[in-house]
Order: sequence, then C-alpha cells, then structure tokens
Amino acid sequence: MEQKKSATGAQKNDPQKLKEACQQFEALFVNSMFKEMRKSVPTDGLLPPNGGQQMFQEMMDWEVAQKASATQGIGIAEALYRHLQGPVEDKKP
Repeated sequence: MEQKKSATGAQKNDPQKLKEACQQFEALFVNSMFKEMRKSVPTDGLLPPNGGQQMFQEMMDWEVAQKASATQGIGIAEALYRHLQGPVEDKKP
C-alpha cells in the first residue's frame, strides 16, 4: 500500500512520528500533573519564591516530564500509541 504524503512531505502513518507524538502528549500530561501537585505545596518558607526560581522550577519539571515519557513513562504514551496505531493484522504462516 502506498503511503500518502502531506503538504510538508512527511509520510502519513509513520510509526516513529506517531510514537514521538504520543510521548510528547504523555510529557505534557505529566508536566500538567507536576504543576497541579506543586500548587498543593506550601510556599511560606524563610524566603518567598521569586520569578527566577519559579521559572527554573517550571523548566526543570518540563525536562523531567520529557525524560520520563521518553524512557519508560507512566504508560499513557504506550497505550495511546497502541490505540492510534490501529488493529494489527494477524500474520498466519
């Protein structure tokens, strides 16, 4: 079956691109989870948090989320990939 190309020249149904997109979705989900979890942590310490500290924390959370989803992750990327990949045809010898 011939694969169709989009306007950008990328192949539709490219398994590697689909896997990367699923991992990015999982990273986005994990990052959102980190944000919500951080809201529950009290910030009234000796020194109040400043803008630079908050920006660093957000960047670190994003990197951790990306690394986590690129390695084993929490399973969302794999489940989404299997679902979007479509049915796998049984090959009988």
